[in-house]
Amino acid sequence: MSRLALVLIPFIVLPGCFCMSREEKLKKAEDEGNLLIATKAKLLKGAGEAAKKEGKEAAETVFEGTGEVVKGIGEGVEKGLKAVKVKLDESVAANGIGVTRAARGEEGTAAHTVTAYVTFEKAFTGTLELRAYGTDDAEVGRVKVEVTEKESGAHYVDFTFDQRTPLLTAGYVQLRVTPKAP
Repeated sequence: MSRLALVLIPFIVLPGCFCMSREEKLKKAEDEGNLLIATKAKLLKGAGEAAKKEGKEAAETVFEGTGEVVKGIGEGVEKGLKAVKVKLDESVAANGIGVTRAARGEEGTAAHTVTAYVTFEKAFTGTLELRAYGTDDAEVGRVKVEVTEKESGAHYVDFTFDQRTPLLTAGYVQLRVTPKAP
């Protein structure tokens, strides 16, 4: 029996040596938890640093593109809302007059103003009349401006309509001229 005791003692005593106490198990679990959290925290910190650097570059690129879109929209709105189609009455060419561009609400003018760049092949003294027409070809407003210009002259002429004239929805304007009698 003593032989049996000698053989069994290592199996009974040794496992007791390798068992951790409750406090030791809690300490080990705490250390493993701290390591896990520290690892995740370092991972997040690294991701944050990368996002800060790369994200800044990405945001700059995105907003640069957005800025270009907004500029394009602005230019399109300006062209669409300000540009005015001009039709010339036969009296205009007969008096050596032309129009190279026209726009509504130009810088420094009222919103109900059409500014036209008018060229004069011949000397002219008289009245320029600009009529606005809706998309249904019905006249919606007219204004007259007295001008005097030398031969080969040109300048911008502001045609200020009544505030109730719906210039934004006008399909086109037509220029007519009446020379002053000598």
